[in-house]
This record gives sequence, structure tokens and C-alpha cells, in this order.
Amino acid sequence: MTGVVVTAWSALSPYGHGATVFADGVLAGVPAPLTSTKDEWVQADARVVPDFDIVEQLGRKGTSSMDRTSALAVATLGALRPEPDSRTGVVLGTTSGSARTQFEFTRDSLTRRKPYLVNPAQMPFALMNSAAAQCAIRHGLTGPNSTVAAGRTSGPTVFRYAARLLRAGRASGVFAGAVEEHSGARELLEPGGRLGEGCVLFFLQTAGAGNRPALAEVVASDTRFSDGEPRRALAASLRHVMAGIPVDEVWGLALSAATPELSETEDDATGEVLGQVGNVVRPGRLVGDTGAASGAFGLASLLAMADADPAARGRFAVATAVDRDGTAGVVVLRSVGTQQAGGER
Repeated sequence: MTGVVVTAWSALSPYGHGATVFADGVLAGVPAPLTSTKDEWVQADARVVPDFDIVEQLGRKGTSSMDRTSALAVATLGALRPEPDSRTGVVLGTTSGSARTQFEFTRDSLTRRKPYLVNPAQMPFALMNSAAAQCAIRHGLTGPNSTVAAGRTSGPTVFRYAARLLRAGRASGVFAGAVEEHSGARELLEPGGRLGEGCVLFFLQTAGAGNRPALAEVVASDTRFSDGEPRRALAASLRHVMAGIPVDEVWGLALSAATPELSETEDDATGEVLGQVGNVVRPGRLVGDTGAASGAFGLASLLAMADADPAARGRFAVATAVDRDGTAGVVVLRSVGTQQAGGER
């Protein structure tokens, strides 16, 4: 047991704004609607956060060059109504930051007149740690500030990192989660799948340390790598986190993969270690391939389902994440309360 609990969470997803609308979408099991998107890079149908205008959400100050990745993270954290102290931190997972901003900045450095007059205001947002930095600046978070670039396994990786900060006494609380934007640039980098976007953030604290009731205990988290063999990595990770946990006490399972290839990998590994689990959710089929945020959406799906089912209380739920390069991760939660307390949800 880690001694770390989730006390609040929120999400911006293709279903809409907030945890409640995401939970309703997951419980209904109906995929979020597709939106036709077009920019200078490509046109595509994707599952994007609806009605999200950066200036309308965050105001004009400091947003003229802000990328969608940073804006999604800042707005999601704002929905949690943070009340930070000097040791409240943020750990945010990403693939590489805003692919669109990086594409645009690189293009400008090659095409604009010498001496390569790029937009200097865009430079901070071309860095992968922009979203975490903007969260800290805009919400007064002066504790640890970290960006974890772990692709589709960012969810489990972020939970491990945040739990270590809390256990080591480096932070009093951590806003932990992941974000991924949709853009034509990302369509070029991730061809062949139905892309989505969004951000999920959880507030993690040491058990008993805060004044918010716990929603779930973080029982275990683990990440593994097996070169080009994500199935082997995921099976090993599952065996590690399930040591000492009876398989028949696993109430729910979130399989985050959105593509057939990675879905088969998750099915094979979880079937080998866990057997049949009664409540299975596949957020990738509901909100699309949300990249770095996919594992976080899996965790949020489990919290939403547990809130709606009294049988989940005191039992375990498992969220998995895999990526093509051979990385895999797992988080095990134990439901201990109702999601209506302690935050937006």
C-alpha cells in the first residue's frame, strides 16, 4: 500500500467540460461525437473537447500565443478550485507538448525572413513543460513542478512520480494527470487511428493529511519496458502490482488502448494475469486515442463507475496503459468513498 489517496478529480473530454459530463458519457457507453477539424496541416474527423475557446476560458491576458495543450491543463486544474499551500505541486504527463506549436515554430524558423524572425512569445509554449508551468503560474502552485513525457503510459508514470513526492515529504499535495491536444500536426504523427484529446487531473494527498475525504486509495503503480514487446511488459507489471491481491477482489478494469493492435495486447496480458473481470471499460473507444491522456482517462472512468456502483466500495480496480515501443504501466485503486465529496467530483 502506498498511503496515497485521490481526493478530487476533473476532466475536459470530448464529452464536454467537467467530471460529471465525462462520467455520464462513460456510464452511457456511447462514444463522444466526432468533429470535423481543419488546420494548415491536415483535415480530419476527431473527438475533440467541444466549445473550448482559449480566450473565452482563460481571458485575454497571457493567452495570445498559448497553445491548446497548456490551455486544456490550466482550465482543468481551475475546475478543481485549488487551494494550494506553499508545498502543493503538479506533475503532468505528455507525449511531447504541443505538436502544433512545435511544427509552427520550426516552420517559421525556416521560412520567415532573416535573421529568422520567429514569434518569441510562442517559444515558451513550444517546450514540453509549458502546460505544467502555466498551471503553476496561473494557480499559484509553488511546490514541485514536473513534466513526464511518457506517451500513452503517462498515466501510471505520473502516479508513480507523484506518490514518491508525497511519501518523501516533498509535497503536501500533488495535482497529477495528463493532457493531449488534437491538431493536424498530431494527425500526421499518429496516422491510422481516430484521435481524441483532453485533460484529466487528480488531486493526490497522503492518507489522512488533508481535509478532503478520500475517494480512492492508490494501492500500487508500476511501469515496465520490454523492447518492442508491450504484452510482455504489461503482464510483468500486472503480476508485480497484483502480488498479495486476490484476483476475485478485482471489481473493475480500464483498458486504455484505442487501436486494435494495442487493444489485443491489453486483452492478452490482462486475461493471462487477471482472467475475466466483471466490469470492463475501454475509454479509447469512447473518447478516441487521447495519447498521453489515455491512461488518465482510464483511471477517471474507473472512479466514475465506482461512484455509480455500491458494490465497488472496498474493492480493487485496475487501469492499464501500453505503447507500441514496449512500454506498459498499471495503477491499482481501491474505492473508499463517493466521488461527490472533495472536489468537482
